[in-house]
Amino acid sequence: MSTVLRYYRGAERPALQLWIQDDDGTLVDFSSGYTFSFKIGDTTALLTKTSGIVGAAGAGVEPTGTPNITVNWSTGELDITPGAYSWELTATTGGLDRIYRGVFHVLATL
Repeated sequence: MSTVLRYYRGAERPALQLWIQDDDGTLVDFSSGYTFSFKIGDTTALLTKTSGIVGAAGAGVEPTGTPNITVNWSTGELDITPGAYSWELTATTGGLDRIYRGVFHVLATL
């Protein structure tokens, strides 16, 4: 899974596709029982997203396989000042969290 993500300011497509692996390198099966949140920011979240995130069993590897997490963007969500931020995905099941992080670059448009 690539932990560095790049999107243009205000983009709505493509949906973000992630291949989240367990410690042993196998894809985590997020197909049932999970709720998700996705945040972008630094010390505080500029975006907190809890809808439009779909978990799956996934298959294969990035970029040709099937992702086990897909984040679908809504209009205006990525209208964030260009710069480098942190992203954080939290997957919760049974009251326990799995947290994944990386870098999210918002690129300027003309």
